[in-house]
Amino acid sequence: MAGTPETRHPYGYVTYAPAGQTCGKCRKPIPTDTPCRRGDIERASSSPVALYWHRECVMGGAA
Repeated sequence: MAGTPETRHPYGYVTYAPAGQTCGKCRKPIPTDTPCRRGDIERASSSPVALYWHRECVMGGAA
């Protein structure tokens, strides 16, 4: 998994998800007007994929 250069944590920054995105942890939809965390997952055969998480899921709670 990619991560921030300082901590190697996969959640890069807070942003707003594009329409139709689901949380990488709980798999529930992320509303476009709700701040969420964004990160990248590296793939060996292609370019990285952007993933989004509810902020609550990143902190260990339920969304």
